Amino acid sequence: MSNIIYLSIKGKTQGLISEGCGSYASIGNKYQINHVDEIFVLQFDHSLSREYNVVHHPIKFYKPIDKSSPLLNAALSENEELSAIFNFYRINSGGCIERFYTIELQGAHLSNILTCYPHSITHAGNQPEEVIVLNYKNITWKHHIASTESYSCWEEMVF
Repeated sequence: MSNIIYLSIKGKTQGLISEGCGSYASIGNKYQINHVDEIFVLQFDHSLSREYNVVHHPIKFYKPIDKSSPLLNAALSENEELSAIFNFYRINSGGCIERFYTIELQGAHLSNILTCYPHSITHAGNQPEEVIVLNYKNITWKHHIASTESYSCWEEMVF
């Protein structure tokens, strides 16, 4: 079983964009009773690189089409400032799900939304999803179980 990721996202204007995203009305039979106000993240990609100075690359994540879809499109259209918290879960040695890792973004802005609705004949088993791309000013990484934490500021790179 792969690890599970949930996202809580707030807009400076719209408030809690992820509110109700895990509900039955939002995602149907895949609803998440313990994560009603979070977005179920299907995939998460992020990269930092360095040749001379650190280079932050945008975060890209995949999500089902849900209640937040129109709100995220509005946030992109209006260049709304966002804050986001990605919580990563895994199965521990006792067989229980535990939150072990968190990535928090401040001063984030959407830079791209791609809606992918699969071909209904050739990919009938696939579900519709969105690919969301976020830029940010500040990022914090925290490993809850190993008690380590770090942060970086995209705007304050030292040259």
